[in-house]
Amino acid sequence: MQRTEKLQPQKFDFTSNDLRDQVHDELATNGYACLRQGTNRQIAETVAADIWHYLESVDVYRDEKASWPIGKPLRGPVFRAIRDYDGLTPLFSKTFESEMATLVDLKLREGEEQVLYMTFPESEYDPKRWLVPWAGWHNDFIGDGTGRTKFLLGFVLLNDADAGGGNLVLLSGSHRLKEVIAPQHASAIMKQLSRKSSVLERLWDRREGAPGACVGEICSVDGIDLQVIEMTGNAGDVFLLDGSLLHAPTVNERPHVRLAAKCFFYVTN
Repeated sequence: MQRTEKLQPQKFDFTSNDLRDQVHDELATNGYACLRQGTNRQIAETVAADIWHYLESVDVYRDEKASWPIGKPLRGPVFRAIRDYDGLTPLFSKTFESEMATLVDLKLREGEEQVLYMTFPESEYDPKRWLVPWAGWHNDFIGDGTGRTKFLLGFVLLNDADAGGGNLVLLSGSHRLKEVIAPQHASAIMKQLSRKSSVLERLWDRREGAPGACVGEICSVDGIDLQVIEMTGNAGDVFLLDGSLLHAPTVNERPHVRLAAKCFFYVTN
């Protein structure tokens, strides 16, 4: 996914049959869909500013890098997830929920979980050092054998995310694989898929100095085309992901803190 030019806030016609067909096809085929400026950029930037006011209460300041908890936490993933932050309501409003339900043409119920993600830069950031990670790959919904989507993830970028250090990397199309549809842990899925594709074998090769995989690489498994995609875009862009899609967090090789928010939409029909 290539970085796009700066976009002005726009009003989507979420009832447009053309838009609904496009999003439906992208979700079905690729497991994700991107709405450029699906949320007003001003709203995203206002929420981001409120987050920094919140962080000041724990002595973390936007313009004081010395106050940032640099790099990866001692334990856990490369990002910091805050689940008790209540300032995401302007993003995940009832209007947003209704618009998403209309767009995907499914009955959705917004989950209680709304998560703020903060990814602080490495101490000596270097975009040339950034690589697609082998670790942290998972899906948020383990299949039940039916192949039906059980819930969608709604991601909103709260600041601009350039290529080479984006918020997430995705394995496009992976939600359709029989290994993913079957109820099993992500580690078992990756082990099985690595045997079927040299690209995926490289992607999940844990050995130090292994070549890994690159953004944009394509492979085919059991007739399904898969592609390594990096989530990039501008504040206000919305990404919808199938809950079964394999994805992973990344380190931040940029000079600024990355902010994003996620909510769950449960499919009720």
